[in-house]
Amino acid sequence: MVVAAPRTVGAVTLTGDQAGHVWNWILARQGLHPEQRLSSVAEIADAGLGIHAARLPSPFATVLARAASPNIAMTLLTPLEGMTTLRCMRKTLHLLPLDLAAIAHAATARYRLRDAARMAVNAGVSRPALARATQQLTELLAEGALPVRQIEAALTDRSTPVSTVRVALKAAWEQGALTYLNQSGCWNAERRAFALTADIHPGLDVARDPGGATRELVRAYFLRYGPATLRDATWWSALSRSAVAAALGAAEVAWLEVTTPWCAAPAYMAAAQYEQFLAADAATFATGLNLLAHEDVALKAYFETRGRYLAGLPSDRAFNQIGEALPTLLVDGHVQGTWRWDPAGRAVRPMLARDRASRLLLRRVSSAAETLTDALRAGSRGRRPRPVFPRPDQLALIY
Repeated sequence: MVVAAPRTVGAVTLTGDQAGHVWNWILARQGLHPEQRLSSVAEIADAGLGIHAARLPSPFATVLARAASPNIAMTLLTPLEGMTTLRCMRKTLHLLPLDLAAIAHAATARYRLRDAARMAVNAGVSRPALARATQQLTELLAEGALPVRQIEAALTDRSTPVSTVRVALKAAWEQGALTYLNQSGCWNAERRAFALTADIHPGLDVARDPGGATRELVRAYFLRYGPATLRDATWWSALSRSAVAAALGAAEVAWLEVTTPWCAAPAYMAAAQYEQFLAADAATFATGLNLLAHEDVALKAYFETRGRYLAGLPSDRAFNQIGEALPTLLVDGHVQGTWRWDPAGRAVRPMLARDRASRLLLRRVSSAAETLTDALRAGSRGRRPRPVFPRPDQLALIY
């Protein structure tokens, strides 16, 4: 299928140096610059068009990389007003401000609702049984949020098996009727609960027009991550290429076609933002050392133009076998290694990817790892002989 190119008002070609400057400027706008850290979780989530939350440590580490103070990440451990966690782009969990959540939900709901319907068929749950369980679920949660196991225990009986309850939970959540909550109070454990969206977020519009929401989502993506290609946007969103191209063309933005050294395909960027880049302080063209989270949005936003941060490294140095972005060490926008959280030692363990590293870089990495260790320890729960909760490397949700 041939997809028409979006309408543009001009074209520019970036040299290698210019491309590197643009990339660091984009990172700086997201809080990944020592002089441009952000002041709240909501501001960080807005700047990055969400915070990836499919793995338990990701939101906490994502915020720590961008926040003006480690205390800002601690606010993640309590309910955040005006924000919600939902499955959306690539059908994965993201923490978003409510206005962006409404757009992301409506633009991507079709695929998730299809999965919920398939789950019902596979589990042998009839429509009347699902409707009955959904009504019972709504009545139960009208009294307030409950952990998943309590919901299952309250609704399961001879006529309603646990599989039916789980399908009802899945379907109601994907429809937007339910809101997911983690009541653990720490980043390295999970206590899954659900509440009625109308009670927790009465201002969240879950009935947006999908077409309009898609246009707004694609526009928001390119305004934050451009220059990016159509394939970058389809990778990030899991929307079709034709839907992305149509939405980009329908957005009321003057776009530039940008030729970059990252790939042969054309990239797109708002003309006004390119002018902002040209007028930007040169200090924003180098972002220094950043320790990014697992599945950090800054890396996950791209596929075709990953050369902007891989800088010659093979992709398996920054991504695992199933395509997840590893926790990385970024120096001026380029991946220099990875890091991991050691649960036994409760410490960050950095690993450099390149053969040679200066003593200065080694000292900087060591210092940054110690700082991140302290912050992660502050928000974590200590080890227990018999852990009740999932390990940090497990998915945050099974539904």
